[in-house]
Amino acid sequence: FNKTRSSERFLPASTFKIPNTLIALQEKAVKDETDTIQWDGHVYDYPAWNKDQNLKSAFPAICVWFYQELTKKIGNGKYLTYLKTLNYGNMKTGTTVESFWLDGDLRISAVEQIEFLKNIYQEKFPFDRDYYKILKNLMIVDKNDKFTLRAKTGTTARVSPSIGWYVGYIETEKDVYFFACNIDMTKPEHSNFRNDV
Repeated sequence: FNKTRSSERFLPASTFKIPNTLIALQEKAVKDETDTIQWDGHVYDYPAWNKDQNLKSAFPAICVWFYQELTKKIGNGKYLTYLKTLNYGNMKTGTTVESFWLDGDLRISAVEQIEFLKNIYQEKFPFDRDYYKILKNLMIVDKNDKFTLRAKTGTTARVSPSIGWYVGYIETEKDVYFFACNIDMTKPEHSNFRNDV
């Protein structure tokens, strides 16, 4: 739908947690999904952020500070290398490693998100198999006897108009369906439209 917009690049926001999780694991910024980083006591508007975090808690809670701590351990140079390896969008970071996916130079289109997700599903990138397994478990939004839905939301809250993302894939017994949706959000309640079915 909307072929022109599907090729337009936007900040990935928290959809970048998909590659960022693999990068953090591969670079040993965290050992596994239970390796915890201590909360520094800063009170955020989101109560779920106000505690110690690990991948298991931070990924679904969209906890920005946890991933920012990981980026400090990894460094901008490593990210530039990974973005090139992953062929991720425009492969740019910017001046601030702690927020390049939120308000930096990184941009990706819906079409590029789909290609990236296909490679994640097929495990084509040079990450350890165990790390793919961790990521894929973290991405599960819904699972039953008919399908498994793996996905991630994202919101570019620091730019205007705000862009809302929903990307992922659905596995059935017979096939896999990849999707990437982005919408303009001028009101907070518009975030519900990203993944409304």
